[in-house]
Amino acid sequence: MCCLRRCNLDALWGREESTVVANRRNLDRLIHLADIYTGREPTLPMLGPYPTHDAFGVEVAVAMLLQSMQPGRYEKFSQFETMRKLRSAYSNLFHASCLGATTMATLDRDTAKTFLTHCPTQSLWFERFAKGCLKRMGQTVHQDMALSIAVILELLKMLEEEWLIATEEQKDKLAIVGAYSCIAFGGSFRGHEVLFVDLHGLTKYTDLHLDLNGVPYLIIPLLGRFKNETGERYHLTPMVATTASGIQIGVWVKHLVKSKRKHGIPHGPAFSNFRGNFVNTRWLSLEILDRIHTVQSSRPDLIPLEVNVYKEYGISRSFRRGATTEARNRGVDENDINAMNRWRNVENAKGKRPRLKMQDHYSDIRMMVPTLLRFSAAL
Repeated sequence: MCCLRRCNLDALWGREESTVVANRRNLDRLIHLADIYTGREPTLPMLGPYPTHDAFGVEVAVAMLLQSMQPGRYEKFSQFETMRKLRSAYSNLFHASCLGATTMATLDRDTAKTFLTHCPTQSLWFERFAKGCLKRMGQTVHQDMALSIAVILELLKMLEEEWLIATEEQKDKLAIVGAYSCIAFGGSFRGHEVLFVDLHGLTKYTDLHLDLNGVPYLIIPLLGRFKNETGERYHLTPMVATTASGIQIGVWVKHLVKSKRKHGIPHGPAFSNFRGNFVNTRWLSLEILDRIHTVQSSRPDLIPLEVNVYKEYGISRSFRRGATTEARNRGVDENDINAMNRWRNVENAKGKRPRLKMQDHYSDIRMMVPTLLRFSAAL
């Protein structure tokens, strides 16, 4: 009963107080004018009774409120972004059911399409509930802190020192950590995007020893089935072998390629274990964060001691945010930054622009190499 009351209150507060007051005032005026000039009450819609079955998705709303009281990842309670997934799940189930699939209608014109549905969680009441709930709860946004170039250099320095005394097995792991860090930062990639690097393409372009006006560079090929795509595509990203600050991207990529050749792995994901499967992202995250924590201990001028490295940093966004910030600080043009991220823009274009097919490879982007290299060269 408490949850039902809370649902109704959230639905009521889905509109601004001034809007509700204005509606009430205008309705009073409508009744008053009808009484004065016609001598009768106006015919207004009946406010009840409502149907006895759940026509508005109240059960899902109650479940969302119960979910909101569960412990969250960063806060004492779950955030709205977590609880709203229950609504999405129910909506998907409804539209996959015989009722939802057979009763849905479509209004279609050119590329715009509107769906008419009987799904309870798409009702006006549920929309008001969700809006009122969000206004009441607010949102706590937890973003990964950006990694600066100074921290990246300290991280790679640490890996280089470990490399000198490491066994062959340890070098295989260090190559993954080092290459991942360099590619993620040099390409301004999100964490999971780096895992799409294709070993066969990486080996092929590394062996070419590419050079532009005396500046060695390499091609990072991302292979995968991306959102809004049909079939597999290569996304090729040029990076300089050595950045302005001394980040040795080429060295660590060659370490990685050499490690895979040693184990006889010619194809598959570049960041894989000895079986050829994707590396465990939790292991990779801890390997990087442990070393960043060591950097914090030795260089508190780079990362203040009061910062909790394991909570504030993450491989999901820290490299990307750091690279973009450093590029802007170093005067890289906004157009060059956008050009570097062109494949994410193509992904978001929903098929309106052509994509690079696998057979096209390097020939399709060679004219853009000078533009794309300016990003990583400045770091």
